[in-house]
Parts: sequence; C-alpha cells; structure tokens
Amino acid sequence: MNSEIDIVQSSLILKSKKYLSECKKKGIEIASSPYCDLTTWINSIGYQKVLLIKNNKFLSKNYIKYFFLEFINVGRFKFHYNIYTNNLSKKKKINIIYSYSWRENFKNEIFYDNYFKVNSQDGNFFFILVSIDGFLPKKVKNCLIIKRTKTFFNPIIFLDQLIKKLFCKNFFHRFNSTNIFNEFIQNIFEKEIPKKRANILIPYESRPHQNALVTAAKKKNNNNNIICYLHNMPWPFQLDMIYKGVKIDKLLVCSNIQKEVFKNNYFWPKKILNKIPSLRFNELRSRKKTIFLPFDLTEDNQKLLEGFKVLISKISFDIEKYKISIHPLKKFSRSHINLKKELFKIIKSSKKNNIKMKTVDPIIFSHPGGTATECLQVCNSVYHITSDKLHVFSKRIWKSIKILKIEKNVYKYVSRNTKFLILDKKKSIKNII
Repeated sequence: MNSEIDIVQSSLILKSKKYLSECKKKGIEIASSPYCDLTTWINSIGYQKVLLIKNNKFLSKNYIKYFFLEFINVGRFKFHYNIYTNNLSKKKKINIIYSYSWRENFKNEIFYDNYFKVNSQDGNFFFILVSIDGFLPKKVKNCLIIKRTKTFFNPIIFLDQLIKKLFCKNFFHRFNSTNIFNEFIQNIFEKEIPKKRANILIPYESRPHQNALVTAAKKKNNNNNIICYLHNMPWPFQLDMIYKGVKIDKLLVCSNIQKEVFKNNYFWPKKILNKIPSLRFNELRSRKKTIFLPFDLTEDNQKLLEGFKVLISKISFDIEKYKISIHPLKKFSRSHINLKKELFKIIKSSKKNNIKMKTVDPIIFSHPGGTATECLQVCNSVYHITSDKLHVFSKRIWKSIKILKIEKNVYKYVSRNTKFLILDKKKSIKNII
C-alpha cells in the first residue's frame, strides 16, 4: 500500500523539480509565479498544475478555469496601504517583520503578531502587514498595512496592466492577479523602506508575494538579512516548499525531523536550515474527540463521507461526543458548513455500542495540514480520511510514523516520542537576530 504512495510522491517531486528547472531556464521567476506555486492544500492554478504534472497532461478543464480566474482577476482587485509612523530612516538597526493581520490582532492601538510573539509597541520592530479581513485601525505604532479589495471587473485597470505587460517575456507568468500583487508589494518596499541594511523576518510558507518581497529586499540592499520562519507544524507532502533558489539567509525550522525532510526531499541547502524552538507555540492543545475539516475542499465529498461511515463502523469511537472543527478562515464557507451538517447526520444515525473503552483519537479529512503532526505529537495516533495519495504520509519521507491502511481511503498514523515541533517558553526572536 504505502509503496504506491512512496512511488507517487517521489515521482512527483522529481517531475516538479524538472518542471521548475525548465521554467527557470526560460527566465521565469519561479519563486513568485502562480504557475510554479505547486500547492496541494488549496484549489488554485498551482494545485491544478500539480495534477497536470502528476498525470503527465498539458491541460484540463479545471486548469483552464483557474487560468481564466488569474487572468480576469487582474481587473478585479484594488490595492492600497496605510503607513502608521514610519521612522525607519532614524533607526540605527532596522528589524522588519512582513506578516499578516486580523482585527483581533489590534488592542489599544498596538499590533500583536501571532507568529513571532512581538508587538508594535516594541520600537525595535517595524511591521509590514497584509490585512486578511480588510481591517485597518485608526491608529497604531510602527506599522504599514496593506489592504486588498475585490471589486467588480474594472476594464480600465485591466487594460492598463495589459498594456504594461503585453510585450513582456513570459507574458502569462507576468500578467496574472498573483504577480500584480507581487509587484505592488515590491513597489511598497522600494518606496517606503530605507536602503540601509535591515533584518527582514517572514512567517514563511513560500507564498509568491513573500518570495517577491525577498527579491525586493535583496535588490534594495544585498546585505539585508532575510530570516524566514517556518511557523506551521509539518504536513505529509509539502511540494510547494521545494527549494526555488530564493535568496533567503536562514530558514528557521522547529524540529530535527522537519530539517531532515526539507534537506533530503525538498532540496534545501543544509547551511540555510536552522533549528530553533517554536516561536509561535508555547504549548500544543489536546486534539482528542475532534474531527478536522481541511482548509480547502479539493476532493469528492461523497468519498470522504463514505470513508467516514466505514471508519466509525470498524472502529469504536465515542463519536457522539466529537466536535467538528472548521478552519477559522473558512468558518463562513457554505461548502464547509454543508459537509459539517452531513457528518452530524451520519453521527446521529450511527449505531451505538456498549463497548466501554472507546477510541477518542482525532479524525482528519482530506489535506491534513499541520494538524496531523500536531495530533501525533499530542495524542500519538490519528485517523485520516482521504482519496488523494498526495495527502497521505509516505514511509520513505516520514520514517518515524507507522502508517496503517484500515480501508480504501481510510488510514491510521501512529508515532510515539517524535517531536515534530520543539517547544520552549523561554525562546525569543530577539535572541536570533
């Protein structure tokens, strides 16, 4: 069973590396192009490209759909930014954090960062933030906040960008909504950040706009120190993290196993990888009696529901006491809410048994994200329902995880005493920079 998963994932890594290499030879900025953003966790043009590479195909209906969205969204987004006290030119030492913000991050005119656990009241840091929920505070210290607004299609904006890009080399890699945002980020950095040397810190996910900012920072001053922090728990197959030659000085990872996986499977140079305790997490929460839905629903829901029925018929769960967790950014998603309702229906109609010792291990659907390794570290075992071999742990990559196939599309993972994330309450980003 797992040998098939090993083969599929290993083959795709090599195919993807070859594809990226060919793109690079053509002069394409592979780190910032959405067509080279080989994600498996969100339905995007990058994910559709992964499927094409995997199946040795050139086109598909879904690829054309997302290609059109990248194209047409050039005329559907507006960008602007607010600066709240930029005094970087007066500082001897500059520490810039490029991160994300939500309304709840702001309290009493202070921004509190989720990832590095520092705040804007600390004059040692200046924040460049992408507002995820569109919230802009009236007043805050040491911040520049970017707001992205989706509007009706504006032909003037579209034509303006089209004229600028029409005769550019690798036109489609340049003329898309992702790259337009990348360029906006780069222009901000060029305009608002002084040329003197700075430490640039990024909660890193190899997103195109993050890589675009790295490029802008090095262009501004090649001596800028780029420190990227892999803040998430690791997940089974991180194809989008293949090393793309981005000029990062350090990639901070939070465990030995993550360091080895990135070096051996995703081609990161050993000298760039630095192991540290997690800056984001002080502790990991209990994940028992919880069903986790994925960030994006890329699979056939019916297959997932059938897998759930099979699992609870074969394993004795205390299923009536389980809660269903939806990703915070998807809590208003109709498709996620509907799937949650269908699961509750199955739970309600499931047959009760009199077995006293019932399983309370967590259950994960589809793409597990970092939740799977978090569950393994806290609970030692977790159940996984997926029809996609790219979402399953591979024995070749994850040697410390025992992988059991319960039924078609249903798996159990077991791992004892493996630290996927090192915890230390005394750690601080100030000790690293």
